[in-house]
Amino acid sequence: MYDYWFTQFDFPDNNGKPYKASGGSMVYSETAKRDIPMGWKTESVFSNSLTSIIKPGVDVFSTKTYLATAEVNGTSISSGSIIEYETRESRANMQPTEYSVWFAKMKNSVKHLYLNPEMTSLINNSILSTGFCGLQCTESSFEYIASFIEHSYFETIKDTLAHGATQEAVNNDDLSGIALIIPSNPVLNLYHERTKAIYAQISNNICENQRLTALRDWLLPMLMNGQATIAD
Repeated sequence: MYDYWFTQFDFPDNNGKPYKASGGSMVYSETAKRDIPMGWKTESVFSNSLTSIIKPGVDVFSTKTYLATAEVNGTSISSGSIIEYETRESRANMQPTEYSVWFAKMKNSVKHLYLNPEMTSLINNSILSTGFCGLQCTESSFEYIASFIEHSYFETIKDTLAHGATQEAVNNDDLSGIALIIPSNPVLNLYHERTKAIYAQISNNICENQRLTALRDWLLPMLMNGQATIAD
């Protein structure tokens, strides 16, 4: 759906027909290096009207789960490690928030977190690594930004811009080089309405997988040392 609406630009027009295929007006964007629908804008991932970069810093806490970039693979999340505020490592310094989208800054590292209300438990009980970059979205822009980050275009450009002597990665300035097309509000809101249930289900599945993984990790040692058995 993202490709159809925002790459081919065949989102529903005012008559419910595919916009570009039905002759919708297009204008050339120098920033995006392509035609985009009339009235749309092109900004950047670093500076745009839909999101803001989440800065390092966390609220004081007793204990929370720390998710390093190694704890995320694609959109799958492992159990992480328990940390305390005073003794946490310096990289444990990013605060997850509702309606935020996160990606790993390292090159060739596809690690994404989409934190909608269905991820409230993770938001309230976790701290993220500074190896992640977070984009604070609005409720209506969340699914569009998540779809943009998930698209292969983003990771390809991110890897092209990555640099560094030991660990190649992007910084905030590099994100200015990643074009982000800003749709009209009606199209953005329609995309939100049509995809929010999909992303809600994705988040529910991720949380369920986390619970099952934790149960497996607790049960397996007990089975192996005979503390638990499987009944016929």
